[in-house]
Amino acid sequence: MLERAPGRAIEQAGELLREAERPVIMAGTDLYWGHGEQELLALAETLRIPVFLNGLARGCVPADHELFFSRSRSQGLKGADVALVIGVPMDFRLAFGAAFGEETEIVVVDGAEPERPHPRPVAAECYGSLAQTLADLNAAAGAEALSSEAWIADLRAAESERREAERAEREDARAPLHPMRLYAELGALLDRDAIVIGDGGDFVSYAGRVIDSYQPGCWLDPGPFGCLGTGPGYALAAKLAHPERQVVLMLGDGAFGFSGMEFDTLARHGVNVVGVMGNNGIWALEKHPMEFLYGYSVAADLRPETRYDLVVEALGCHGELVERPQDVRPALERAFSSGKPALVNVLTDPSVVYPRKSNLA
Repeated sequence: MLERAPGRAIEQAGELLREAERPVIMAGTDLYWGHGEQELLALAETLRIPVFLNGLARGCVPADHELFFSRSRSQGLKGADVALVIGVPMDFRLAFGAAFGEETEIVVVDGAEPERPHPRPVAAECYGSLAQTLADLNAAAGAEALSSEAWIADLRAAESERREAERAEREDARAPLHPMRLYAELGALLDRDAIVIGDGGDFVSYAGRVIDSYQPGCWLDPGPFGCLGTGPGYALAAKLAHPERQVVLMLGDGAFGFSGMEFDTLARHGVNVVGVMGNNGIWALEKHPMEFLYGYSVAADLRPETRYDLVVEALGCHGELVERPQDVRPALERAFSSGKPALVNVLTDPSVVYPRKSNLA
């Protein structure tokens, strides 16, 4: 059993929170493994702190909760006066600490000390049982609302503005499809407890932005090291554990090359996972950055319009090819009702570049 975080660290963090006017919570995978979601929600609601989530923490605060934010993360982290960084390392996903403002006081909360030093100074470090630590922080901050309502309103306005700016992409009627149009159609069909699994690069990056999670344990992806090919195995296990729930595997055509034959496993065992493929014929996460940096790309092209749907049909699954936006929803509905493992192979636009401020190149 994990020990309680040291009292002095809790007191330091509590002092910072009591004075905060622009607090944020940035929580990640260790929150889920540490079973701290209830205490996180209680802390956020009591103190009135906006929440951003990544990794397996998605769903630990429902996507429709008034304190959950996803589109205004840059503004929220940069503008915060105090940031609770809970169960997530300050790695490339947080720009090695530069995602936060220079004046932001950072409080790190996790089950254990990190393997490497933090890339920037932090104001307090609280290591111990996550659930207990979050409860202790709530008490140390006074267990009453902070002066954060104006801050919450600012972030909500930014969130609404950015969601509205996505409308054109989500309603794009061109072919091949913009990934956002595909996810708009998919999102409308997902149950609140659907388990969504990502296996890909740019295609899954879009999903992480716009596919909502409402419960803990409803999102799995290749993780920060980008271990492509994990998707079918995750989907198999998830559907066997929760046969009554929708299990959707979102995968790029590149990721399919790693473990696509596992659709044979799904068919042999009668595990009706629904796969949704964004097929743009390239390794987009590699091709676009190379072309941006060097003016050319190497070994980043795949065969355009490959019929992966016919591959899974040959393995005993339900397969469909989708080329036009208006055909997406009917194809997805047929896949969900087929009773078989399925793959909806959607041709997506290879010229679409996922907007990221940094990349591994």
